[in-house]
Amino acid sequence: MRTLILLASVVCLSSSMAYADYTVRNVYKFENADMVATHNGSSAMNASVIGYSEDSNGNKASLKCVVNVANGKISGHCQGTDQDGDIEYTTVSRDMAGGNKQGTLQRTGGTGKYANSPATCVYTIELSDFTVGVGYLTADCKE
Repeated sequence: MRTLILLASVVCLSSSMAYADYTVRNVYKFENADMVATHNGSSAMNASVIGYSEDSNGNKASLKCVVNVANGKISGHCQGTDQDGDIEYTTVSRDMAGGNKQGTLQRTGGTGKYANSPATCVYTIELSDFTVGVGYLTADCKE
């Protein structure tokens, strides 16, 4: 369950990337999650995550991500829509080995202010509750 929350937080963070050198705050919630055991005794999980983010440039966005957790690694794709209707597409990744709470978000495309504007964010899971299925994360971003 912790894996799911951490995964979601990474994904939700992605929709707030705009402008040079900025910070992001993000809250997220897991909507759907499913897990299976694998041949090597670990688990594989897929989840949908919804969230809301705000960046230090004043952009606010709602977002949705689809993430996968396998072998202690999170990967996924997100789509966020901000207050102007601009859409941002991002990928999320994190190696959770050793309880790692930091990961990376990368803008892969978008419309309006996000078009032709690559960005990378390093995020940190600040607070999460797997039982409830919610979390909060922050990120430092660079365009």
